Amino acid sequence: MNESRPYRRPQPGNWWAKPPYRAYTARELSGVAVAIYGGVLFAGLVSLARGPENWAGYVGFLKSPTSLALHVLLLAAVVYHVITWFQTLPKTMPKLIVNGEAVPAKKITGLATLLAGATSLALVLVVLGVTR
Repeated sequence: MNESRPYRRPQPGNWWAKPPYRAYTARELSGVAVAIYGGVLFAGLVSLARGPENWAGYVGFLKSPTSLALHVLLLAAVVYHVITWFQTLPKTMPKLIVNGEAVPAKKITGLATLLAGATSLALVLVVLGVTR
């Protein structure tokens, strides 16, 4: 019996560090930061459910310098993730035609990023208004 096997081009182990793939690798790794921050929020929810003592410990951790440094790093990674996410938007969606002309990719990316920022700001304002 004759089995056909597809040709597999040899690839070095550090393919992800080469220039064409660096941005892709950084973008995918920034998704890990999003998951870590989701874990931080979930830990807060669990500590809230376990009672006032656990919640006080969680809030104490959030006030620590380690937590603040972690949040700064996670914020930078999440902002990078959001920006690169919206940069891929015009590449993956069907061509958007308005008044018979294609909308430029930069305009789609800019508008989506602006809307994400405005929505985030509105959410922060709502939370600050609710907590006062």
